[in-house]
Amino acid sequence: MCCSCCGVIQQKVWLSLVAIAFLALGLVFVIWWPNYITDMIYDELPLSQCSRTYDKWSTIPIPIYMYMYLFNWTNPDQVRTSGVKPNFEQVGPFVFREEKIKEDVTWYANKTVSFFGQRTWYFESEMSGASLDDPITCPHLPSLAASYVVRDEPKIIKIGFNIALNNNGGALYQTHSAGEWLFDGFYDEFLDYAIKLNNSMTGAVESNEFAWFLNRNGSKEFEGLFTIHTGQGDLRQMGEIKFWKGSNHTGYYEGECGRANGSTADLFVPNRGAEEYITIYITDTCRIMNLVPSSEVVIEGIKAIKYETKPDTFDNGQLNPDMKCYCPAEMQPDNCPATGATYLGPCADGVPMYLSHPHFMYADESYASTITGLSPDYEKHNFFIVMEPKLGVPLEVNANVMVSLHIRNDSDITILRDITDFYAPLFVTSSKAVIDKKLAREVKLALSLPDIGFYMGITFISIGSILAIIGIYLTVTHRWYGERKLSKD
Repeated sequence: MCCSCCGVIQQKVWLSLVAIAFLALGLVFVIWWPNYITDMIYDELPLSQCSRTYDKWSTIPIPIYMYMYLFNWTNPDQVRTSGVKPNFEQVGPFVFREEKIKEDVTWYANKTVSFFGQRTWYFESEMSGASLDDPITCPHLPSLAASYVVRDEPKIIKIGFNIALNNNGGALYQTHSAGEWLFDGFYDEFLDYAIKLNNSMTGAVESNEFAWFLNRNGSKEFEGLFTIHTGQGDLRQMGEIKFWKGSNHTGYYEGECGRANGSTADLFVPNRGAEEYITIYITDTCRIMNLVPSSEVVIEGIKAIKYETKPDTFDNGQLNPDMKCYCPAEMQPDNCPATGATYLGPCADGVPMYLSHPHFMYADESYASTITGLSPDYEKHNFFIVMEPKLGVPLEVNANVMVSLHIRNDSDITILRDITDFYAPLFVTSSKAVIDKKLAREVKLALSLPDIGFYMGITFISIGSILAIIGIYLTVTHRWYGERKLSKD
């Protein structure tokens, strides 16, 4: 605008229009922009074939590492010595980089999607604290599982079983390399014998090899088929499990304890309230786990809420009556496991395995008191997820669980004769992940957009107000260009 070419009235009109434009634009950004951009962000969150969420959901974009620990049984030859408790030494970590992708993704008209989650693990020797070649002595699960199955059978059957066990590789413990115990597997004489028997009691045995995670690495079907809500039309359902293996109930535990719900830990409900807990379902645990908000933290400059497990997470009704359904009907009412460990028998073919926090943290002393060598530590063994609640983005994950085996005396079985009942820790798995800087920048930008627009609006309003003040000042003092010259004349 050329002031020398304009009259005083034209100058006032132009300045007024510019001031009004800035004020109007500022008011639009302050009043309308935050809600508009927030709605746009939430519109982009639901899962669909062309959404930004899909790429990050179908292939997890941040590095995930699984830290695995085995327990070396250091004194198995003294198990029958009076006053000597079994001692277990934690060995590891054995660190594996995890790649997880969604396979056979199928979309449905009812706004759900089904998929298989394929996990592949690659050993990271430089991050590990032990070698996969290290020898580890562990309880021989095939022998102990079979012994437990015949525990209540008539004595004549147990005598025949004991003879077969002793003559076909049965043992209380065995020593193999860490790699063999974890994924690689080893030939097992007793399993081979069980397959050859081919009767109703051994029908579940499908391989003569054994490993804790045999045939798991790279398997597509192992975790089962999940069906979840995409969040389209209802963000409060986004990522919520609707079916697992075609059913809304796992069949492992009764009532709510067996209901398939919560998240697969890949997708969470956004805009979560500060007091809301989160629920996840992990196939390996055979159950859901609730994590409650405990504190506010900051990761990569992002404010978030830390959700963690609590002392009653693996309760069986002693601390929380709602958890009573994790005690199988055949154990109720007087033989439920003590608090702190979930009985995995229903999903482990009746084998007396237990799920707990590592080193029996939070668990009743009746578990850890039967052995030596464990040392629970909250900082190391806590199970938590740090999440940005507005977008439902996990920023850090530290998922720790331990599996143990209840080994009981049985005078009719040679390998179990003259021992004291104890809980043998088998392994700890700990999945760890932290958001990387690139993804953190994207999250911070999405969270900042409403505020960016708001402060832009404040800036525009300020500029408009300054221009209006200048116009008023020039009018009151008669200082518009050309106005002073006219007044002098």
